[in-house]
Amino acid sequence: MIALRPKMLERYIYRELLGPFFFSVAAFTLIMVAGDLLFELARLLVDGEVGVGTALLVFALGLPRVMVLVLPMSTLLGTLLCYSRLSAGSEVVAMRAAGMSLQRLMAPAVVLGVAVSLVTVGLNETVVPAANRRSEEIMWEIGRRGNPFLQSNAVIKEFENGALARLIYADSYDVRENTFKNVTVQEFENGKLARITEAARAKWEDAGWWFENGVVYTVLDGDRVASVRFARQEAQIAHRPSEVARGSLTPEEMSAKELGEYIRDLSAQGVGVARLLVQLYLKFAIPFASLVFGLVGAPLGVRTHRASTSLGFGMSILIIFVYYVIMSLSCAVAERGSVPPLLGAWFSNMVFGACGALMIARKS
Repeated sequence: MIALRPKMLERYIYRELLGPFFFSVAAFTLIMVAGDLLFELARLLVDGEVGVGTALLVFALGLPRVMVLVLPMSTLLGTLLCYSRLSAGSEVVAMRAAGMSLQRLMAPAVVLGVAVSLVTVGLNETVVPAANRRSEEIMWEIGRRGNPFLQSNAVIKEFENGALARLIYADSYDVRENTFKNVTVQEFENGKLARITEAARAKWEDAGWWFENGVVYTVLDGDRVASVRFARQEAQIAHRPSEVARGSLTPEEMSAKELGEYIRDLSAQGVGVARLLVQLYLKFAIPFASLVFGLVGAPLGVRTHRASTSLGFGMSILIIFVYYVIMSLSCAVAERGSVPPLLGAWFSNMVFGACGALMIARKS
């Protein structure tokens, strides 16, 4: 019976933790929505640009990205309020007297942090990119954004064996039709310009690119150039449409996998990718802030004893503010190349995780 008591106490803590957590989710969601999404919704309705159904759809599509920020904050406030109440009622003392170690007492906060982190990563990888893309499409359809399917002034470099093989320019690339407009392709051999192809269009058909209505200039010996006009000709472009299309998306509209592939493509072209690497690592650093905030909120709640809900809110807002200030500064430094992108994205998690671990160690 005595061996079961800590497990029973753990289940009790879980029950006590879920209430403040879901309260925090509702409260922070309301705050975040009121500050951004509701304003956008009201503006769409007042301007009369869309019907109520479309406006509500734009509102709903914005909720997933809000939840990615809300869930870590809710973990902090929920654990802080839960453990503060347990401490105020002398329940923490009673649990310790019953043989429950501090580490086991804090375990529910860690489990909640891990669970919320995994849920947030799932949202960030699947729901958020799709919702952001659809939202951009709707805003374009009503004239509030540029065409998300049209990539202007496209420039692509293709390498073979580490050397520049092709340089592709186009006035635009249509993502939906897989078509370059007014395209120029420069081909290099042994480091020298060998051919230039200019065409009205380059379109993806039958698993390959095809030029339409163009001319090929071939560099001969010396300064001589031979030209041949054509109506249709196969194009030597290695990039597939999906690889070209990634250039028209923002990091927020890509999953970590898509962004990683895009970064590899740009790296192969010799393009600097520090900023994109920071964005890639943030896709995991921000969700795992839930675990970090769980580590901070639990020992802080035990220390504050009779913290009211308003005091808990105030402390949470202050901690979150400091957290994001540190994150913004470290990411800015990483984007300039002064520190590795991975360190820049995760630095605030490391700082607050260390603070939480130190508070738990000092309470032991």
